[in-house]
Amino acid sequence: MIFLDPGTLLIASPGMLDPNFMHTVAMVGHHDGEGAQGLVINRHKPGGMSLAGLEIQEGGPVGIGQHQLLHASEDFAHCSTLVVDGIWMAQEPGPVLEALESGHLSADSMRLFEGYSGWGAGQLEVELREKAWLVCEPAPQLVFGELRAAATWREALRLMGPAAEGLAHLPPDISWN
Repeated sequence: MIFLDPGTLLIASPGMLDPNFMHTVAMVGHHDGEGAQGLVINRHKPGGMSLAGLEIQEGGPVGIGQHQLLHASEDFAHCSTLVVDGIWMAQEPGPVLEALESGHLSADSMRLFEGYSGWGAGQLEVELREKAWLVCEPAPQLVFGELRAAATWREALRLMGPAAEGLAHLPPDISWN
């Protein structure tokens, strides 16, 4: 069985109709025989809530109330996991948020999420075989960039090349045409 590396991007196929994942880009945090966990990186949380001056974004439908932080600061390696070069994940973001609030860090390379995306054992593999997700190499510019949610999904498809870029213009359901 092949497992996806941390930092790999999962791009929802145009046919993904699940409202939790339609037009999303999720970054894999871990993937093994027991399942997978990741964060949707392009879904804004309704209501414009923030914590420590960071907009809280929707990381997925699992673990609502739990916060995770993606950041680029090696200074917090002791309380974070390296996902891919230049991107760290703090599942207990308290120390990083405290440094941000005290002015010791800049919010430029940070993203705060509530909830996460989770897949049980074998679930993600089935979804990949069904082509519910397209797999893309890590792209830090999508994680910390200024793109709006829909633009992030389209840019991720563009990064995969001309064949995938064309998918961005298809309706999720052909009957919507």
